Parts: sequence; structure tokens; C-alpha cells
Amino acid sequence: MKKMNTLLSRGVLAALALTHLTCHQAILTAPVDSTLNLFVNPKSIAAHGAVCVVSAFVLDGTGFPVPDGTVVQFFTTLGRIQEQGKTNDGVARVNLTSDSRSGTAEVTAFSGEATGSESVEIGAVRPRTVIVRAEPSIITNSRSSHIIATVLDENGDPVPNLPVVFSLPATNNTEFLDSSGQPVFTNNNGEAEDVLRTRRTAGAVGSVEVTATPLSSSLGKSGSTTVQLQLQ
Repeated sequence: MKKMNTLLSRGVLAALALTHLTCHQAILTAPVDSTLNLFVNPKSIAAHGAVCVVSAFVLDGTGFPVPDGTVVQFFTTLGRIQEQGKTNDGVARVNLTSDSRSGTAEVTAFSGEATGSESVEIGAVRPRTVIVRAEPSIITNSRSSHIIATVLDENGDPVPNLPVVFSLPATNNTEFLDSSGQPVFTNNNGEAEDVLRTRRTAGAVGSVEVTATPLSSSLGKSGSTTVQLQLQ
């Protein structure tokens, strides 16, 4: 009788342990009729260790955010991505990291029956346009101006992590650039920035052209801007 009670007790404990384990394995997913929209930022990244943020927006069937902690699973055909994220106010975010391979990464996410997908260009981005501006466009008493080059792809989207070289005319010996001819990389907005400075003395008037050249074989042109000098 004592042995039977002992076996019964062990059985109850085992059942409780199994129930406890099963409860902890269960995950919260989006309810039926939910929708999942996927967004990536930026849409293109460099091939070596660059990061793109993947955001899944999950709404229930009534249009409200799903409960906090809802699990979203993520997959990618290229690069490395965190396998899952949990929602906060209906949004789950994970990182996609490039792994030295170039191409188009097809990113997919799902929670319950809700799914979404988006693509990310990795490595072989195709810049098409360079827009250069100076802030300010006239140097007076500041004796310097910030030169900003914006690089866009064929869709008009910014190209991040692209090296850009800023230069002055070879005959110019009164102005110089902070970069000293070294590449400056574009940020997530596709912008690379350098600083133009002048050695001219007070009262000098003139102008100087600054050229920005992306180091990309798919873009055969540069952009430039002219800065006026009216030193006080």
C-alpha cells in the first residue's frame, strides 16, 4: 500500500511537471483574422556586417494592436536575422545582418496565420543620382561650409554605407576639405558630409566648386556644388 502511494505520488508529480513544461513551451501568436505588415530600414545595406531593422506591425481583426508579447517569427533568404521577436504596442523589431553575400534578401515574418514579406538589397546597390548642397552656400565670417552629398538609387531611395570622395579643383590652393581626399561613407539617409574651409583673408571675394564622387562602378558620374566666398 505504501509502495502504491509512493508510485501514485510520483505519477502526480510527473504529470504536474509535464503540465508546467507544456505551459512554458506555449507561445502567444496573433489571433485569427490578424494582419501583419513588414517594413525594413534601410532598404539597402552593405555586404559586410551591415544592419537593417525589420519591423512587423501586427493588428488583430478589429484593427487594434495585438497583445504585447505576441511572438513573430522571422526568416530571410540572405544574411542573418533574429529568429523571433515579441510585440510591444503591436510592433516586433529584429535585426537583419549581412554576411558578406550580395543579392536581394527576401524577408518573411509570420504570427499565427498572419504573414508579411519585404525585400532588402544587400551589397550590390545601384546608385543613380548624386545631389550636392552647401550649408551655407555663401562663406562670410564663418570661413567654412558643410558640403553634403546625397546618393539615391534608381528608385529614388537613399543608398547607405557607400564611400564618397569630396574634391576641389587641382588649381585651388586657398581652400581645403576636412576629409583630405579620404572616403566619407553615406548614412542611412544616403548622405555623406564634408567641411570646406578657406585660407583667404578678410575682404576676399570668389567662388569654389566642390565635387562629390561615389566610389561605385555602377555610377559613372559625380555631383558638384559651387560655394561663394564673401569674407568679412
